Amino acid sequence: MAKNTIFATFMIVLVLGMVMEDTQGEELCHEHFVQDPVCVPQKCANQCTAKWGARQGRGACGGGPGMAKDCLCTFSCQN
Repeated sequence: MAKNTIFATFMIVLVLGMVMEDTQGEELCHEHFVQDPVCVPQKCANQCTAKWGARQGRGACGGGPGMAKDCLCTFSCQN
């Protein structure tokens, strides 16, 4: 019984270590696109996914008060 508990604990630690290695210390990079006349959220998201999809690219509109023109893409710096 003790061997099973030790083995199960070891496997959990091993799996958690592998998962944490992928996410820990991941740096995020950003790129701005200016959309005219205003930023359309779906268009922004599609543009970022098309360019940075392999790096988990996400897009969101922003840029201050009023109608936003900036599309901010956030993606993983490392592939």
